[in-house]
Amino acid sequence: MSDQTHSRIDDIENFRDDPDHDLQHIVETASAPVVGSNSDAVERRRLGKLIAERRLLLRGLPIPYGPQQELAAALDEALCSADELREAGLPQPGLKLLADSFSGKSSGALRYVREVFEREEHRPGTIPVAYVKLDTDGTVGSLATDILTALDQPRPNALTPDKRWERARQAIRDCGVSLIIFDEFQRASRRPTISPIIAGKILDIMDGDDSKGGDCACAFLGKTNAANVFKSCPDLRNRLDSPVHIPKLVWSRDEVDFMAFADAYDQALVDADILTHKAGLGTPVIAQLLLESASGLIGRFARIIETAVLGITREGVDTITRADLRDAVSDWAIGNGHINYNPFVKSKGDVTTATRENAKDDDGAGNGVDQTHDDADRKEDDSDDDGGQPFAQEKAA
Repeated sequence: MSDQTHSRIDDIENFRDDPDHDLQHIVETASAPVVGSNSDAVERRRLGKLIAERRLLLRGLPIPYGPQQELAAALDEALCSADELREAGLPQPGLKLLADSFSGKSSGALRYVREVFEREEHRPGTIPVAYVKLDTDGTVGSLATDILTALDQPRPNALTPDKRWERARQAIRDCGVSLIIFDEFQRASRRPTISPIIAGKILDIMDGDDSKGGDCACAFLGKTNAANVFKSCPDLRNRLDSPVHIPKLVWSRDEVDFMAFADAYDQALVDADILTHKAGLGTPVIAQLLLESASGLIGRFARIIETAVLGITREGVDTITRADLRDAVSDWAIGNGHINYNPFVKSKGDVTTATRENAKDDDGAGNGVDQTHDDADRKEDDSDDDGGQPFAQEKAA
């Protein structure tokens, strides 16, 4: 596999399904030297570099997550089937995963791609799995360009759309691709008159020509409105295997699994020397509040914790208190309009005047989660607007 391909896999955005950051800029900031003579400027630069380093670390934490592991298993089945089906002259399988942003679909797929190349089981010079992120243009020509770019082909924008598509098909064969993962597939539905054409072109990849068999298996990741593309082409929809699901997490159903995930995340922060001791993210009270703050989406949970980590980095401390988590929810989740209330403020355990010196965990073990109560600031939100949360019905019940 070429260095360019490694670089592309490493630099792809949306590590946790988050569309609002530029990973390449973070990489450049983290690797840049700190220079200058003005002490304030040097300190700002040092802090900026440390924050960039921690962003990189946090967005690459290898925390096992059940639904992502199920996605990896489904992708592996498609990958392993591709060569044999091609040799038998048969169509290739297809699978879809349509879910909300921040559900973890893109990060799960990218982790799988890295794992495939780390196995080194593929033939030298081949690209067994290609990650193709659809361009916002949503045309046949742009999709061909996306495929050629993913396969490191020179001048991917050259030729007319039809000729470019033929070149993309040939590149898939020449590079020995067994599986293509199309991410942000809802962008193919941007132009309703084009969607059936794009779907038909992808069907050609899966079915192949004459008796040659399909070129490769295809996986489709996107938001739920990507279903419109499959509706526009029943033949493509009929080729799909059973869909993969990454649903929103609900406390009453996913309590144990989420607490285990949050605790593993907590331990990873300690192992990375960001925290001196665990912040109690996996304890029942804190985990439930975090899950509610994240609207049941694992990617939002990760961004809330990242916001808290960057906050303590700016303060120059190495513990996360409950007040830090509350502030992170206000700054990131509410600040960006994901929810319109703060579960940490509504709960009885709200902390508003906390200090790290008296931080204690829920059972008094002292793990950095501040349990100090300030009755003067512990006010309930009478509106009880769930802000699109999956918890409103549970409260009503």
